[in-house]
Amino acid sequence: AQKSLWAQDAHFSQFAAAPLEINPAMSGIFNGKFKANLNYRSQWGSIIGSDAFKTAAASYDIQVGQEEGDYFSFNVNLLRDEAGAAKVSLTKGNVGVAYHKKMWDGQFGRTPQYLVVGAQAGFGQYALNSGNLWFSSQFNSSTTSVDYSAPTNEPWVTNAAPHFNFNVGALWYSILGENFSIYAGGAMQHINQPNVSFYDDNSKLDRKITGLLGGQIPITREISLLPGIMAMSQGPSFQSVFGGHIRYSNRDWWEIALRAGVFARVANKLDKGIQNDAIIFSTTFDVERMSFGVSYDMNVSSLQRSTNRRGAFEVSMSYRHPNASKRHAIECPKF
Repeated sequence: AQKSLWAQDAHFSQFAAAPLEINPAMSGIFNGKFKANLNYRSQWGSIIGSDAFKTAAASYDIQVGQEEGDYFSFNVNLLRDEAGAAKVSLTKGNVGVAYHKKMWDGQFGRTPQYLVVGAQAGFGQYALNSGNLWFSSQFNSSTTSVDYSAPTNEPWVTNAAPHFNFNVGALWYSILGENFSIYAGGAMQHINQPNVSFYDDNSKLDRKITGLLGGQIPITREISLLPGIMAMSQGPSFQSVFGGHIRYSNRDWWEIALRAGVFARVANKLDKGIQNDAIIFSTTFDVERMSFGVSYDMNVSSLQRSTNRRGAFEVSMSYRHPNASKRHAIECPKF
């Protein structure tokens, strides 16, 4: 018998470390010529071992014409998500462009403000490995073992047709002072609602709407607070991650900085509404051009009886290549 299942896009707890996965307009917002990001997440290994949900992403982002004030940025991002014994997977890639408009330049006492609009387009494909599954018709009662060579009579299709995807987003930010900024943005992904069915029926990918709000607040010359909230809604699914980091910087020409913080994730259960899902402990180490992030999700949902509160482990890394001249430096917030 066929069953209907609901799911949502893969996600990262370190959402600011995977900006192009949540908003195409977060392209090019860094002080440098180009930037590369790597992200990896493993979840539920505590209960399903090697069949854990694994997500890896990579992105490359470059600015063009920033010396003119307004500028463009171009990007490419890749993602691979795999889960369960059947290795149900999604492989996707997008290319994107964003336009950065300097609304006020900070002269005459005006606060510098920027508006960014971005778009992405790309392809994705779902797949599975049926060789790791077995059915009752393959169980040999005389040997009490599974005969994987026995027929299942199941009409397996291991690859869905590739699908085209289109995303748009916008982001506004303002630089209020040294280590003092605010940003807000939103995005809509899967605008065209592509068909992602493995068979001939129509299984549309729900549109996803994402909102983002945060900033940086100075406490002392070396210490600042970075609060943030991100919320996503896709079909019947909803989740929000909110919290903050404390960041310490040595304020030297060769900057070394450390940030540590706690976030919470809430999500809806389709039959019970919004529930606590995880407490996220996160830290990031910045060394001038490089950033290294580590986070751990402590599961606090009803599933904790099985997981013993062990949720997900996540790592991130980024490299930012400096501009050839400080004249080309741009003002931007820290996410």
